[in-house]
Amino acid sequence: MSGGGSPVLVVAPNWLGDAVMSLPMMRALRQARRDRPLLVLARRGPAAVYRASGTAVEVLPATGSLWRDAGTARRRAPGEAWLLPNSFRAALLALAAGARERIGYATDGRGPLLTHRRPPPPRTAHQVRDYDDLLRSRGVAPDSGPPRLDLSEAARETARAHLAAAGIDPSARPVLLAPGAAWSWTKRWPPERFGRLAAHLAAAGTSVAVAIGPGEEDLARGVTEAAGASIPVLGASLDPVELAALFSLARVVIANDSGPMHLAAAVGTPVIALFGPTDPGRTGPEGSPARVLDRYLFCSPCFLAVCPYGHECLRGIGPEDVLRALEGLGDRIADLSLRSG
Repeated sequence: MSGGGSPVLVVAPNWLGDAVMSLPMMRALRQARRDRPLLVLARRGPAAVYRASGTAVEVLPATGSLWRDAGTARRRAPGEAWLLPNSFRAALLALAAGARERIGYATDGRGPLLTHRRPPPPRTAHQVRDYDDLLRSRGVAPDSGPPRLDLSEAARETARAHLAAAGIDPSARPVLLAPGAAWSWTKRWPPERFGRLAAHLAAAGTSVAVAIGPGEEDLARGVTEAAGASIPVLGASLDPVELAALFSLARVVIANDSGPMHLAAAVGTPVIALFGPTDPGRTGPEGSPARVLDRYLFCSPCFLAVCPYGHECLRGIGPEDVLRALEGLGDRIADLSLRSG
């Protein structure tokens, strides 16, 4: 086997959702390289996901410094490196880490740095399947399953305690609203729409809360102010796996195209996904019952961080559309109150 018994290094994506979508690839690689340690170099958020997935023997902390991260990997003497980001930087890092084989797609002008390169896959299938050709080219059978995140009892207990501290009975199975999206505001359904939806659900007697990540407190405030009611805010102190455990206790998660959306789907919770500038065919929720809401316009999908028009792709979706999507989930969300008054 190439690389002998030396470790296999995976350079992980930087975004949380991308890390979740890479889990089938990680399972396939772990199965094929059972006789060699599988290492993942990942930033803090994705690192928590890889640790919880159990696919890697060791998760190496990435700092964002190219040479420091290359040094961390080099000390493990990897025989081969699989590059999940399509950046030149990832290939340079693998080279500096001393990996004899550097495996990735020939993108961003990095082809000469790779020892095994493939043309990038067409952007026609779901992103979960992007790594399949790369795996097959090295004799590794892809894992056809969806992303799946197994949760420890400790993570579940933290989530239950988090709900209880907010005054929510953990057995109530609340509806959780996730208004954030790290890449850009253009991926976010307007917070006032989330607030109107929360107000409607609360008036119908449904247990509802806002779930956020660190630094999203102002966003949550916009939602609760628009709701005009006392809506609990959860999640800012939780790591991604604990947040996933929180989602596992929900009846349904309503989210933008974001890391939280992928976390919810990976633990099997029903999802209502709100899409704007991105393509649900590429990054929609996988692995759980889901409804996707989007408004396909002349400019869709634009993948722009700044909208030159009126953000109609998401502003064209109203709370009533989300309520209809919830009803469309049927017995998946049995006993959920949707009608107020």
